[in-house]
Amino acid sequence: MKKNYFLLLITILVTSFSFGQVILAENFSYSDGSLVGNSTWENVSGTAGDFLVSSGKAVIQHGTPSEDVKFPFTSVSGDVYAGFDFSVDDLGAPYKSGSDFEYFTHFGFKARMDIKTGGNSGDYTVGISSATSTAEATWSTDLTFGQTYRAILKFDQVTGTAQLWINPTASTDTSISGSGSGAATLESFDLRQSDSEENEIVRVDDLMIGQTFANVLVYSGATLNVNKEIIQGFSTYPNPVNNGKLTITTSNSGEKEVMIYSVLGKRVFEQKFTGNKKEFNISHINSGIYIMKVLEGDKIATKKLVIK
Repeated sequence: MKKNYFLLLITILVTSFSFGQVILAENFSYSDGSLVGNSTWENVSGTAGDFLVSSGKAVIQHGTPSEDVKFPFTSVSGDVYAGFDFSVDDLGAPYKSGSDFEYFTHFGFKARMDIKTGGNSGDYTVGISSATSTAEATWSTDLTFGQTYRAILKFDQVTGTAQLWINPTASTDTSISGSGSGAATLESFDLRQSDSEENEIVRVDDLMIGQTFANVLVYSGATLNVNKEIIQGFSTYPNPVNNGKLTITTSNSGEKEVMIYSVLGKRVFEQKFTGNKKEFNISHINSGIYIMKVLEGDKIATKKLVIK
């Protein structure tokens, strides 16, 4: 299957010590179908070919699909971080944790993140474990089916401690942690499917792996520049765009420049605006997957954009 060359899996080495090293930027912009064989992801176990990509997202299906996959990387010293967007499909009723182990992502069986029953009558929540199959700590705020959240995972390779943030803006924001499990060296990031009692579907996108919190806070993709600060309060909606209207919001009211590129690198939209919020008419852009870049002074934000 044809890959999108402008947004392929990117491995970037960064020489500046203060910014750490970005290990991986992956937005899953492959043709619908199997992830393994269509990318550099590898089969770990299960039936080869049934871990799928759909509409530019990795689809983690608990149930009949059994394939677990990993992205191997060269080990580094110190802390390792992963940031990714995730959502859980609507089950029709609040999620109920079963007796099985329903973690869906991990660093080589370290820093395991799972889906759990909500504690406040919400749809679900998430948990983190440093090394065991069952979550050692649970996120206290319930989450909503169909809504996208950004998870930041950290693993301290010296103490063997995992840490999890949901939708943070800084490392000082609220987080939860597992217990120290002893020194360990990470060499892969994994996505796991299992035959769980709820058989929920988790969709993952815009994965970043790096050595600092800032490396993975937002997806930077092919336009990655670690010397740029991120735009505070940056958000877009809806995504996917299905009515030709796209809204961008930021915390700062200064002038911003918005650019949208095709997967082949062709600029298909460019417009400037001043203020905290702006709705754009992009109905002239064909359906497909794009990369959007927003500049605000010396700050930058990039995000994959799906137009239906």
